[in-house]
Amino acid sequence: MKRPLLPVALCYVGGLLLAEAVQPPLLFLFVGACSLLLLACFWARARGLLLWPLLVLVGWTNLASRTTVLSPHDLRLIIGPVLATVRGTLEETPSLRVYEQGDRETSRTLVPLSITALARGETWQPASGRVMVTTKGSLPSDFFAGREVEITGVLAPPPSPIAPGLFDYRTYLTRQGIHYQLKSEGLRDWRAVDTNTNGPPFTDRFLAWAQATLARGLPEQDEPLRLMWAMTLGWKTALSGEINEPFMRSGTMHIFAISGLHIALIAGILVTLLRVVRVPRMWCGLVVIPLIWFYTAATGWQSSAIRSTVMMTIVIGGWSLRRPSDLLNSLAAAGFVILLWDPQQLFQASFQLSFFVVLSIALFMPPLEKLRDRLLAVDPLLAPDVMTGWQRTWRAGTRLLTASLVTSLAAWLGSLPLSAYYFHLFSPVTLLANLVIVPISSLALMCNLGSLICGGWLPVATELFNHSGWFCMLSMVKLSRWATELPGAYYYVPAPSAFTFLIYYGLLIGTMSGWLWKPGRRWRTTAALLLIALFYGG
Repeated sequence: MKRPLLPVALCYVGGLLLAEAVQPPLLFLFVGACSLLLLACFWARARGLLLWPLLVLVGWTNLASRTTVLSPHDLRLIIGPVLATVRGTLEETPSLRVYEQGDRETSRTLVPLSITALARGETWQPASGRVMVTTKGSLPSDFFAGREVEITGVLAPPPSPIAPGLFDYRTYLTRQGIHYQLKSEGLRDWRAVDTNTNGPPFTDRFLAWAQATLARGLPEQDEPLRLMWAMTLGWKTALSGEINEPFMRSGTMHIFAISGLHIALIAGILVTLLRVVRVPRMWCGLVVIPLIWFYTAATGWQSSAIRSTVMMTIVIGGWSLRRPSDLLNSLAAAGFVILLWDPQQLFQASFQLSFFVVLSIALFMPPLEKLRDRLLAVDPLLAPDVMTGWQRTWRAGTRLLTASLVTSLAAWLGSLPLSAYYFHLFSPVTLLANLVIVPISSLALMCNLGSLICGGWLPVATELFNHSGWFCMLSMVKLSRWATELPGAYYYVPAPSAFTFLIYYGLLIGTMSGWLWKPGRRWRTTAALLLIALFYGG
């Protein structure tokens, strides 16, 4: 089998979709999965057939076990808003969010809390679950990940969208296993109950050092510098509404997530440096894989970073072991591992966009490259020596530019309905913006990594890298705002229906594979396209 992990991942995902649609008693699922497993162990002849329903049941059981109320102290058994004091452990270091309301700027601190006890008055009772705590203003640095705290506030389910089609914050938190939100008024409602003397965790200390290093030599803490922190370190405070909008509308917001672009670039730089000094493939993998996991840990174990690092670990591991590479098989392996660990990610926008973009590149780039090669083809009977140096340079430059365009087009086509569904945006300018901004963001990221590597032991190089990265970031901000001011750059659209998704991806896959345009089907395809155009036009 050429891609053995692809059917494995698809069967498991099918089980997750069944768990989302149908929720039988958890005991039945466990009994069914264990029975199939025992049957497969003892019935060798049918083992190949029993594997597929077993994978479906494993996915079904995994998601059902995460969403079913198992503990008698589960917070989901609390009904309605209550004024309460909760005790628990901070899962992350509190992060500040800045919001703009007209001409006024407000800030809130958010942090997920793992609950151990709850008090509605003077009496404490056991409790279990996760809560998203929101507090007005900022908190001192004494509160960080791992500290045990007591917080007083209003405990209630997160708000639902105020109108159909708007962002559903309740569902967003539910997919992360958070069913309640605790709103406190400020620092006076917080109290540390442990005696932590170890100080902040490593990630906080690294973030403070990295921010100071990236700011070395720059005159002030301005917008480009804060965006450098956001892109390199995953610092979310910089991404306020006014800064977000141009990048969101131009389809370049992905450069600020610690995602595949960051991890692939870091891995590429490290592999290139090691291969230049003739380090064998096996040792390259043994060095690079721990380093990219170190970067993921240092930036706070963000979900997008973990997904990208799992994917890159599989790719680099196969390359270092000299195994034949296949992007679809590697994508299926990464998806299976991630969803086995956290099945709720399948229903999150970031997971779907990440995997659909990579899947689109894997599926749609080959036919687009064939079309590109056909358009740029020269006379096969023309000898290469006949072409002038300028013609060869022009041809090489054109192929390089069109390679970036083809990659951007494949990713844009694959993510178009998802962008419309989650962000209500249709951005034709995304093709142009990504063609320019992504290479500049790669240069900025390389400068920032160079600055962190040089640090304090080579300050001259650190400052030079910082000024170069600052200039690249300023260029990205200007170009992104300019791109959104072009006529027809973006449109606000309603969320597409499931039928629209089906029609779009069916036409896209059928066109890219050539199946719809075979000689016997061209007239039927043309008639179907006319009917679809009339339907949506009406």
